[in-house]
Parts: sequence; C-alpha cells; structure tokens
Amino acid sequence: MMQTDVLSKAATAGATTTIFAGPARIKGISISYSTGATVVLNDGTGGTAKFSWTAPAAAGSIYMVFPGEGIKCSTNISAVVSATTTAVVFYG
Repeated sequence: MMQTDVLSKAATAGATTTIFAGPARIKGISISYSTGATVVLNDGTGGTAKFSWTAPAAAGSIYMVFPGEGIKCSTNISAVVSATTTAVVFYG
C-alpha cells in the first residue's frame, strides 16, 4: 500500500500555476466557478493534460476525489485555470 502525505496548493485564477515542481499524484480538487469556467491539470507545464473540466451553465462549486492512488504526473503538476475560477489542488 502506497502512503504519502497529502498537500494542497491554490491555483491562480486566469493563469498557469505550478502546483508541485516534481513527480506527484493528484489526489483531488476543489473548484469554485462561474459560467464558462475551465480547469486543466497537466503533467508538466504545457504538457499532457491529465484532467480537464468545464463548468456547467450556472455558477457553483465542486469537490472531486480521484480514486486509487490518484492521477500520476511524472514531470510536475501544472494547473491552467480560467479567470472566473478558483481551484485548490490536493496532491501527494
């Protein structure tokens, strides 16, 4: 069984944010949004998209936990968040 500490970092609205500068697994995400919001989590800055989410028509919030050991990122965890969104990424 794999055991790691779970940490978190907020992604900057309207920008690309390096969540963790090394290999890690995305464990979950909390997103608050208005209409037209998007969040993409990449393996490496500008790298392979590992998770992509688009907000529904109404404003709101959502929390997701990824099953198993989470989503593996071999390079780093990078978040691209639209200007109308706040996101906190949980990783380990």
